[in-house]
Order: sequence, then C-alpha cells, then structure tokens
Amino acid sequence: MILDQRSLSDDVAQIIRKMILNGELQAGERINQAHLAENLSISRGPIREALKLLQNEGLIKHETNKGTFVATLSKEDAFEIYTLRALLEGEAAQLALPNLTDQDFAKLENLLDEFYEAMVEKNLEKQAQCDILFHSTIVHASRHNRLINIHKHLDTQVGAMFLTVANQVPLRVEQVVENHRVLLNALRTKNCKEIQEKFSAHYTDALKDLSGMVLNQE
Repeated sequence: MILDQRSLSDDVAQIIRKMILNGELQAGERINQAHLAENLSISRGPIREALKLLQNEGLIKHETNKGTFVATLSKEDAFEIYTLRALLEGEAAQLALPNLTDQDFAKLENLLDEFYEAMVEKNLEKQAQCDILFHSTIVHASRHNRLINIHKHLDTQVGAMFLTVANQVPLRVEQVVENHRVLLNALRTKNCKEIQEKFSAHYTDALKDLSGMVLNQE
C-alpha cells in the first residue's frame, strides 16, 4: 500500500478509522502498533501520531501501562452524546429552514436511499457515514459556525456509538430509514414546533432503545 508521505499520519489515521468503522477493529480491542506498522510497511512514528488524532476524536483511548484500545462507550456517554445532539440539532434545524434548498432536500433523499442499501448490505461503515452526512447536511444549513463546529466534534463519537450498539439492538432496515424520514418530513412542514419535537424525539427514542442493552460502565 502506497501512502502520501506529505500527510502520512493523516493517511494512517484514515486507514485505522476505516478499520474501526467497518468492524475490522472491534470496540475494546487492543491496537497492536507493531502489527499495523508491519502491514502498512511504515515505521511506528506515523502510527503513534495517527493514534493521537483518533484519540482526540474519541475513537480510541490510551491506558498507561496497558496500551491503546478501540474506545467503548458507556451508558453515560450515550446519554450525554444523544441529549447534546438533540439540543444542537433541534435548534440547528430551525435555523436551517430559510437556507435549505431543493438541492439540499434532494441530497437528504439520496442519503436515505444510500442508508437503506447500506443496511441491506450490512455495511456498518456506510451506515455510519450516511447517518453522519444526513445530520451534518441539516446542521451546515444553519450557517451557525460555532454550532456546526461543536456538532462536527461529536460526529466520530456518534459513529463509535453506532458501531458499539449495532449488534446489540435489533434494528430493522425500514425502521432506521423511516426514523430519518420523519426528520425530513418535519423539515418540509417548516413548522418550528414540530421540527423541535421530532428532532428531540429522534434522540430520546434512541436512548430508550438503548436502555436495555449492555454498555460498559466507567
């Protein structure tokens, strides 16, 4: 595999991120730096730098005298991530209303189609990407830069949460896609109260679905 020497650590981070998102590296699994360096035919330096980047994203964690592991998310993590997203997106969606174009709505529709295909194909990486892109498209239309930046910071954590629970909560393809279609339909109403309610419910309902699953307690 040939990597761009100008941004080697970024390239390595992208490769490891993909391995996490597609399940090649499982939640809680120890990351073997020597093995990665050998497989990628590079030194351990870029591996260490890449892992620092992923640690900042919340995808991995380092434990002194133990090593580096793929992050696992607790019930408290789930509560904080989803309640914060509910607050941010409920407001962002209302701010986005005057700015959403026909192209934006077409993009959201296309993402729902791609989401469906990814669910059928059981492609977890693509599912997480579609979920993130769907929500970020709406938030970016708010044109509220600070809100956008805070929301973006949560993207990888949401991806990690998605993967943490994917095999523990029974999901039907139609249900997941329909949950996002509810949000799209709410935006089409241009009713701020309904938009706030639907976006809030999107996350509070997700927390209810997660209430019976086993997550690590920290």
